[in-house]
Amino acid sequence: MGVLRLGFVAIILSHAVVSGFTTGAAVMIGMSQVKYILGYDVARSSFLHELIVNIFKDIDQFNYKPFILGMSNIIALVGLKNIGKTYPKFKSVRALGPLLVSSLSILATFIFDLENNGIDIIGTIPSGLPSLSTDIWFPVIEFNKLISVVISVAIVGFMESIAIAKQLATKHHYELDSSQELIGLGMANILGAMFFSYPVTGSFSRSAVNDSSGAESGISGMITATLVMIVLLFLTSVFEYIPSATLAAIVISGVLGLLDHAEAIFLWKVHKRDFSVWMISFLGTMFLGVEVGLLIAVGVSILLVMYESAYPHTAMLGRLPGTTVYRNVKQYPKAEMYEGIMLCRIDAPIYFANTQHIREKISKYERMAAQRNDGLLNAEANSIVPQKQQINFIIVDMSPVSHIDSSAIHVLGDMNDSYKKNKVQLCLCNPSTVVMSKLVSSGLAEAIGEDYIFVCMHDAVNGCLIELGKMEEEGSLKTLDEAGHEKLQVMMEVGSGDETVEGKEHKL
Repeated sequence: MGVLRLGFVAIILSHAVVSGFTTGAAVMIGMSQVKYILGYDVARSSFLHELIVNIFKDIDQFNYKPFILGMSNIIALVGLKNIGKTYPKFKSVRALGPLLVSSLSILATFIFDLENNGIDIIGTIPSGLPSLSTDIWFPVIEFNKLISVVISVAIVGFMESIAIAKQLATKHHYELDSSQELIGLGMANILGAMFFSYPVTGSFSRSAVNDSSGAESGISGMITATLVMIVLLFLTSVFEYIPSATLAAIVISGVLGLLDHAEAIFLWKVHKRDFSVWMISFLGTMFLGVEVGLLIAVGVSILLVMYESAYPHTAMLGRLPGTTVYRNVKQYPKAEMYEGIMLCRIDAPIYFANTQHIREKISKYERMAAQRNDGLLNAEANSIVPQKQQINFIIVDMSPVSHIDSSAIHVLGDMNDSYKKNKVQLCLCNPSTVVMSKLVSSGLAEAIGEDYIFVCMHDAVNGCLIELGKMEEEGSLKTLDEAGHEKLQVMMEVGSGDETVEGKEHKL
């Protein structure tokens, strides 16, 4: 997958989705370690509500000794981490925190015989390294049964790894190459399979501990692997005496750094929809399980992409007073509109998924413009009086449109035909080279009329005002009232300013 550069699929995971998922996963990891702190066995569960019920069901078995040890370790680890962050000269203290706590706990086990005083320890750890073998690789038995499992494990492992990697990349402000992550995971799994390892993926808990220890590069993984090898070969008898509460404290203190509640508060203030996505991902992970939560996160991301693609931003435009700049009338309520002309902008590529929405928006803007008297002529009165008007020109700003497909061309063609039947002229403004080439090759540019495809919005407005003037002179402009001629002259004078608007000088 990495060689094929399939890492691009990770872009569907938005920051809100990743943050919600990792926060939910951190809560679940922390809750799974609580039993070691409380000192009694709790039935495992992938669901938060069941885990909470299981914890309180046997609360009468609570043991204060591992609780005191575990909480002391958590406080020590968090304190050392904060000291390392606050005082740069003590940065190494942060990295040595887990090792220091583990060493002191082992020492306490020996001195106070914690094993026989109500505190569980890890116990026997098999020593040595697994043997190297590839004998089980071939022949592949029951391949048809394995393939679905392999694909599922690969996808879930990749998405979990990318989720935690994105979170840490955002936290530490560096770029993430998803395809490179895939290659790394693939190599690790190939080598791991030679030693009968579990599928290799990015671990939330170990990544959290690594991060909380101050690791900043992949070298930390090499050092960790080397130390694990040394421990497995020579020191298993020593590490057997680490209290379970101490290991739980190390994991819990590590995942605390993954609790991104600040992001939830930020999203609530800035973007309510992203906050809703964060909550869906967060709650889904906690109450439906990490795997299902991951699927929900991916599903929500895909739905977001589809929604944003199918419902792009559009705007009805008006002219900022005293300028040749045209902006969204919602953002600038004092922007001036012209009788008989509707201006709008499409802020996305136009293709099959959003053509219907764009068509509906343009029709809506046309109706709105028809019900609104032009703000320019009523500026002195500082009021806009609703008045039914005939729209003679619809100008669409195409500058943000990077490309269009065949469906978009068909829809624009249908709109142009419909407008012509109603004596309305469609005008396009500033299409890109790619878009213009498709308009020309499809014949749509000719159907619209090359004289009605303009370089900029102001040229388009001036051109339409000239056409309106000609229509008034010929008596074909049916919608002007008795004072229409006088109004039109004012519009043309203000619209053209000091510029000379002649022929095709302002046209594409």
